[in-house]
Amino acid sequence: MEWIYLQDAYLKEFDATVLACRENSVFLDKSAFYPGGGGQPCDTGEIISSAGVARVIRVESDAHVIDGILPRNNEVVHCILNWERRYKIMRTHTAVHVISGVAYKRFGVTITGNQLYEGSARLDLSFENMSKERAQKIVEESNIVAASGLEVRAYMISREEFSKNPDLMRVNPELYQKYEHIRVVEITGFDAQADGGTHVRNTSEIGKIKFKSYESKGKKNKRIYIDLE
Repeated sequence: MEWIYLQDAYLKEFDATVLACRENSVFLDKSAFYPGGGGQPCDTGEIISSAGVARVIRVESDAHVIDGILPRNNEVVHCILNWERRYKIMRTHTAVHVISGVAYKRFGVTITGNQLYEGSARLDLSFENMSKERAQKIVEESNIVAASGLEVRAYMISREEFSKNPDLMRVNPELYQKYEHIRVVEITGFDAQADGGTHVRNTSEIGKIKFKSYESKGKKNKRIYIDLE
């Protein structure tokens, strides 16, 4: 399976060859559908074949779970992402990177978890001391960064190079041990961290980040909720 979203997160449609079908799942030779992971939900959309249009209701690993008639093996199918949903999630994901970057630079705290939605998110940070005012300040500073129009780019580095740059390790480093190469998402001139998800090309695409609320989820785990306007 070739995950072509890694090279182009703005790919809305693509053609692929059906390698196999099992039960209600379709396996393709390549896909722009994000399979889910790292707090980012999987993509949805459509697969158009000679049998008609089938809805992709979720992606599990390399299986595209559909609602509809299965295509034939070895058939070339046309795939369409639910782009409005995907783009909202891309904006949200980049917003979370900006917020985590501000928190890391200002307070030295890292992400302990996050969950992305369409235009909203929650992220957990390794704070011991947090307040509503501090959380709001982080979001305010994040909006300044977002409005600066910084380029966002992704690239691969070796595991050896990754291990020499602790600033890239914002989650448990053991999670990366199985990979020979690590994907890095960099907000140019501001922040870089290991990440496998989809992002906008420029922080100006994020729009306004709105602080929603915060809560304590433990001694060293504070949660911030945001929406995008």
